[in-house]
Amino acid sequence: MKVNPEFFPLTQIATRFVDQLAQCRRLKLTVHEASEHHVLIELPYNSELIGYPDTGVIHGGVITTLMDTASGSAVVCSIYEEYQSLELSPTLDLRVDYMKPAEPNKPVYGFAECYKISSSVAFTRAIAYQDSIDDPIAHAVGSFMRISPEMIGDNFRQVLLGKGTAYTDTASSSSKGAEQAEVIVPERPALLDVKQIVKQATELNDFSHLLAHVPYTNFIGMAVERFGDELVFRLPSKDDNIGNPTLPAIHGGVIAGFMEMSAIVQLMVFMNTSKVPKVVDFSIDYLRAGYHKDTFAECKITRQGRRVANVSIDCWQTSRKKLIATARAHFLID
Repeated sequence: MKVNPEFFPLTQIATRFVDQLAQCRRLKLTVHEASEHHVLIELPYNSELIGYPDTGVIHGGVITTLMDTASGSAVVCSIYEEYQSLELSPTLDLRVDYMKPAEPNKPVYGFAECYKISSSVAFTRAIAYQDSIDDPIAHAVGSFMRISPEMIGDNFRQVLLGKGTAYTDTASSSSKGAEQAEVIVPERPALLDVKQIVKQATELNDFSHLLAHVPYTNFIGMAVERFGDELVFRLPSKDDNIGNPTLPAIHGGVIAGFMEMSAIVQLMVFMNTSKVPKVVDFSIDYLRAGYHKDTFAECKITRQGRRVANVSIDCWQTSRKKLIATARAHFLID
């Protein structure tokens, strides 16, 4: 897609911003448009991102990452246009409503706008869609904290202006991800016997077999262990998951995807579902930076009905008493 810089003058700044985020490079996100009013980003389909192996539908966490990135980019562009200043604004909270699954083998587009900037907070809204923005896959609203321009770092600022040396990483998996060709999912993916898979994992107390059926868990490197009646989920330190290279810190969308997948596994194990639960909405509050280190999560099923379950998720790094994020989600179950 060609872009006319006269109509979208901030496209290059948004592109440089997204290209500096390791997770975005691995997802192969492409900025098509950026102005003081909006940002439009494309996410190509990739079999590594599948969250529902029986249908080939990509994981909801990927959609969250797309909209979080688009929203953050919109904040960067809006602040730059209004104040002629470059700022990095970490996500404070993000609520995503999922309206329908993304069709396999088709790209997803994320359209975001920053509609209000105060002295401390920027407010955004975003839509993820495929064929038409009037037929959305998901909708998101978020808030981002404004921090001092000095905290962006001179090198990062120069990169965004096209004058500095870009950040690079040496993770071999990033290169592999960048070169990964899109894999076509069969028209009739094999049906999974979810109950049998969960039963086997529970009996062996080895959940790696269960996670292996969901490509997205391998994409972010997720693992899980059971201690009595508790499941503890782990997101290992991984260069590909970085979203803030200046700290460095994990991409907020990766944290959200990790927590969402943790809730799904929790439901599969403790509610004996026959299918992979489908997310209806996901709301996350970021309490502090998720640094480039191992991250953990625990879930609690707080309410359940015949078809809907509510799950709360806590996420931490060094101590359970110092949460980096907390989330709530509704899922459709059997």
